[in-house]
Amino acid sequence: MFYKQFLEITEVLNADFVENFDYWLATLPRNRQKNITASMVAAKFEVQYSLAELILKYAEQHKILEHYFLVKCPECDDTLLIISENAVAEILSTSIYCSECDRDEKITTDHIYIAYKVIQQPDVTEEQIYHAIEQKLIKDGHITGNFIDADSLSSNVETLYKVFYNPSESAYYHLKALRKKLDSDYNKNTTAKGRSLENLVCALFNEITGISCTTDIKTETNQFDCTAFCSIKTPRLSIFDYLSPYFIIECKNEPNNKPNNTYCNKLLSIMETNEAQVGIIWGRLDAASTCFKISKEHYLLHKNSGRHQIIVTFCDTDLDNLIDKEINLLQYLETKIAGITLGDKNIISKTY
Repeated sequence: MFYKQFLEITEVLNADFVENFDYWLATLPRNRQKNITASMVAAKFEVQYSLAELILKYAEQHKILEHYFLVKCPECDDTLLIISENAVAEILSTSIYCSECDRDEKITTDHIYIAYKVIQQPDVTEEQIYHAIEQKLIKDGHITGNFIDADSLSSNVETLYKVFYNPSESAYYHLKALRKKLDSDYNKNTTAKGRSLENLVCALFNEITGISCTTDIKTETNQFDCTAFCSIKTPRLSIFDYLSPYFIIECKNEPNNKPNNTYCNKLLSIMETNEAQVGIIWGRLDAASTCFKISKEHYLLHKNSGRHQIIVTFCDTDLDNLIDKEINLLQYLETKIAGITLGDKNIISKTY
């Protein structure tokens, strides 16, 4: 092995594949040590895409590779920009000028591709590498294109969610401080007590780029605890399709009382009169088990109507998972919704 780090996975993955990949990566000419994609690796070594993706991520974890994103024109496929993870959300909210097409192009996740570049050379001499190349028996096949749809951000939901939800250390510190305030002595000021949970929930969802959560929305008939507006919509199905154009959250900061069917029925009746596809009941204790049954039945009733109407519940256990274990909120919420659509109320404990 040129890269000793790969020795650890020869017994886990296909040993021949690992050895061939190690050889190929170590002997790549300097001008080809970028724009490496999972589809390129899969085609070259005739392995499944998931296996190629796995070895690339492993190499990144061990500081051999580093990923970045290429923004391509939807029309001519020219590379418009090379960006980091932090710039993805901004790119999706604006148009990019293509000099080849001579016009501004609207970029979606279908046009942003994940690629890797070599950042660490193998711990061997140039002479050893030259000797290995000289002894090579099989000439590399020519690959005409590195990028296919599977390399786009739309097909990499895990990366997509990390791009849009990646709280800093100071953000988690702030969330923990807000959580402590839930149990402060508010005497008989139930408004302040309830607002402490609303503030925490808003802060949590505002960590998602493209989400704006507020406590200030009210209609002629309803005052919403929290309303979260979602400006992100992806070409392929993701959690953002459920969250657009907005979702509603009802909060109950009562450590000894479970939210009951009243909360569930209230949210469902509100969602019948607006465009919200997701409603969240957020209590200290998990909602009554009948809420899950009601939500499941309502989902089945409306699943073919062209618009989702799903209620999910959160409690202190979920706060611990999101704040202490730092589980990705978008992925977590997607799992919650899957629990309703699959009919599995214990999906969170099974998954996390």
